[in-house]
Amino acid sequence: MYRFKIYSVVALLMIFSFSCASQDNVKTLRNTPRELRKGLLVLNFYNSTPKSRASEFQPWEYGLASMIMTDMETIGAFNIISKDALKDVIAEQEFQQTGMIDPKTLVKLGNLVGAHYILKGSFMEMNGTLRIETQVFSVEKGMQLQTASVNGKTDNFFALEKELIDKITKIVDVMLTGNELQVIASNVETKSVEASLKNYKGELTVEEAKNLAQAGKKEQAKKLIEEAKKDFKEAVAIDPNYVKAKKNLSRISMAIPVTL
Repeated sequence: MYRFKIYSVVALLMIFSFSCASQDNVKTLRNTPRELRKGLLVLNFYNSTPKSRASEFQPWEYGLASMIMTDMETIGAFNIISKDALKDVIAEQEFQQTGMIDPKTLVKLGNLVGAHYILKGSFMEMNGTLRIETQVFSVEKGMQLQTASVNGKTDNFFALEKELIDKITKIVDVMLTGNELQVIASNVETKSVEASLKNYKGELTVEEAKNLAQAGKKEQAKKLIEEAKKDFKEAVAIDPNYVKAKKNLSRISMAIPVTL
């Protein structure tokens, strides 16, 4: 019975993860066949925010990467490589902690996971101002192509991310039409900084819970699931129109069966 409960936690958390990461049902702007799309790996962003507030914006280390992956997938010119694909290849966290990655290591990583391009970046929030910077690497050429950056008010993070998408696509020679830019610009998860941070904090907590459940630490995983549920609830309370947070809340609620 004990093993059954543990497996139940793992299975349900896996369902949550796969539901969040699934790309098969994404409506794209272009109809490029998947076999012709370029593989794109987006690494978590390095948080350069001053220590006094760094933990507050920690969820955007994953959150900004997630927003970019969503918009790049929407174009229909890229195959987004999931973070799960990295786990069997390299311990990403080890080289993400410093924000410094050797280009040769990136090229090797890209070849192992089938990426044509790798995007790494960093962000800094200070006194209501947000700076996001990305570096785009070509695996085929074995070199960094260019750097793109945006600056503005933190409250306009959603617009800054869209501006960054425009710059990134130009670097990889995917020129977006005016109509495509408008569609991407209108596809905003939330305009609330607080709601966004709460949602991505919840998503990171779910990932941690999944790892604990797989290690057999059922009770610890259960506590984290409850914490994640609270974060999703708060995100929805802040922004009732935050569809992603509402979906996460629904999924996490399904992942807390009575058998736990």
